Amino acid sequence: MKTKTVPAIYLKLKPSYWILGCYVLVSILGLLSLLLATLPLLLKCVIAITVIIATIYTILQDVLLCLPWSWQLVEVTSQGQVRVHNQRGDMFEVALRASTVSHPWLTILRFNRLAYRHGLRNSLMITTWNVQDQQQYRRLRVWLNWGKPNAVPNQLLEGLAE
Repeated sequence: MKTKTVPAIYLKLKPSYWILGCYVLVSILGLLSLLLATLPLLLKCVIAITVIIATIYTILQDVLLCLPWSWQLVEVTSQGQVRVHNQRGDMFEVALRASTVSHPWLTILRFNRLAYRHGLRNSLMITTWNVQDQQQYRRLRVWLNWGKPNAVPNQLLEGLAE
C-alpha cells in the first residue's frame, strides 16, 4: 500500500483593517452602553480606561500584528506537526486542543505548546481577512476538519504536563 505525503501548509498572516473596524465598533458600543449605565462616575472612568487599554493592546497584538509576540505564521508539516511563529522569529511546536474550531470564515486554533510552557498566548484567531493566501487557508481548514484526530483533549494535555 502506498503512503501519500501531505504537502506542508504555510499560512502567513497579515494585518486586517476589517477586524480592526469590528474591534473598534464593539469597543465604542461598549463605552456608549457604559455611559448609559447608572454607576458611580469613578467606576465608569475605571471601566472605560480598562476597555480602551484592552482594545488598544488587542488591536496591536492580534489585528495589526505589531508586537514582538504577535503570531505571524502557522505551519503544518507533512508529518502533521503544527508550528506557530511569532514576529521575533521564535518557532513553537504545538499540540492542538480538541476545542479548536474551523469554519469557512473563522478558524480558532487552540493549542498547548510542547516545549515552551510559559506564556499566555495559547490561541490564534484566523479569518479570511487576515491571511495572505486563501488557498493555504482552505487547505488548513480541510486539514483541521479531516486530519484533526491528532487533537488531544485538554484533560490529557494537563495530565501530561504534570
